[in-house]
Amino acid sequence: MYLILSDIHGSSEGIKLIEKAIARFRPEGILSAGDQCPDMLNASFYSSLISVRGNCDRFYEYMNIAFPPVSRELNIYGHRTVMTHGDKLAPEDFSLHTGDIFISGHTHVPLLFEEKGIYYCNPGSPSRPRSSEGPSAALLSEDGMELFSLLDFSIFSAIRFSRS
Repeated sequence: MYLILSDIHGSSEGIKLIEKAIARFRPEGILSAGDQCPDMLNASFYSSLISVRGNCDRFYEYMNIAFPPVSRELNIYGHRTVMTHGDKLAPEDFSLHTGDIFISGHTHVPLLFEEKGIYYCNPGSPSRPRSSEGPSAALLSEDGMELFSLLDFSIFSAIRFSRS
């Protein structure tokens, strides 16, 4: 299982919520769709992320942390997974196909849906949420994806992968 995050914005309160989620779910990896805006006091936390660069990240000194790329392509559980922040690149900028996963952030609004066999996920934000769901994140497993509250771990949206 992978924990999916976005728009942490260097928030120590957001990181505390994320750390509770890590303790609960024990993910094999953590994906971050940008705007980490790292605080050097938490350098070990940020260096553990598989991340992309957000529009606010350019203002921060990454020191010992590798400056993230604008987009990444990964193979997770047999799904081509494309991740970008969402401020410069959109789904149309990638050749997405049935079964692919597109992860983005930027809006701070959680979103999860499938369209024409492509799965779209925006995990929201743990520190500056802009929706009634509050601080949120997502989980990616072999079977599907879920959006959940970082306050009480309740799932508010889920999608299962087709087995075609």
